[in-house]
This record gives sequence, C-alpha cells and structure tokens, in this order.
Amino acid sequence: MWLSIVGRVLLLLQDNTVIVIQMPPEISDDDLETMLERKPTMREAKVDDHALMVKALEHPVRRKMIKTIGVFGKTKYELRKEVGVDEAMLNFQIDFFIKGNYLKVEGDNYRLTDRGLVLLSNIP
Repeated sequence: MWLSIVGRVLLLLQDNTVIVIQMPPEISDDDLETMLERKPTMREAKVDDHALMVKALEHPVRRKMIKTIGVFGKTKYELRKEVGVDEAMLNFQIDFFIKGNYLKVEGDNYRLTDRGLVLLSNIP
C-alpha cells in the first residue's frame, strides 16, 4: 500500500489501483494525520494476511522453495541447487518469505516459521 497527500487530495495505491480521495474542507489537518496513522482493523489485517499467503502460494518458484525447505530446513546452497534458480531470484524470494514471516535464518540454515509451515501444509 502506498499513500501520498497532495494538498487536500489523498492518493492511495493498493493492489495496483490508484484511489483518489478529495478531502472535504471540514476535516482538519490533525484529523487527516490521525486517519493516516490509524492501524488496520483486525479484519483488514486478516484480509491483507490472507492476500499475502495467496501471493506466496501462487508463484511456482515459491511453492517449490517451500516444499524443498520442508520441515527440516535447508542451507542456501542446497536450496539453490534443488530449486534450480539463479542467486538473484533466490535472494528475492528469500527476502519475500522473511518479510512475510514465513522463513527464518538459523545459522546457515533456512527454516520455515509456523506461518511457513501453514504454507507447506497447503501445497499438494
């Protein structure tokens, strides 16, 4: 999600869709600041979390990485060799998994977190 304020116009980019919101003059700058600092509701957070899981599972390289890491984990060398991708692709996908809290690094090994194990259980 990306936010930008131009004068009294709020631009919001979400899921590759730009939403333009013209702020009415009765909303003060303090109210606008409060709106921008608002944390997502529990429902919004759940929807975002679900969308991230779907994004993780719909990519074939990510599915293969999750299955390869499995329950016991793999080193970066083993993972790269078994998945068959170049270093840049591997690093990009690893960053995605770490930021999504699906993968953790323990020494030289990559291991799935509890969330990562949920992904694994959803791959046939």
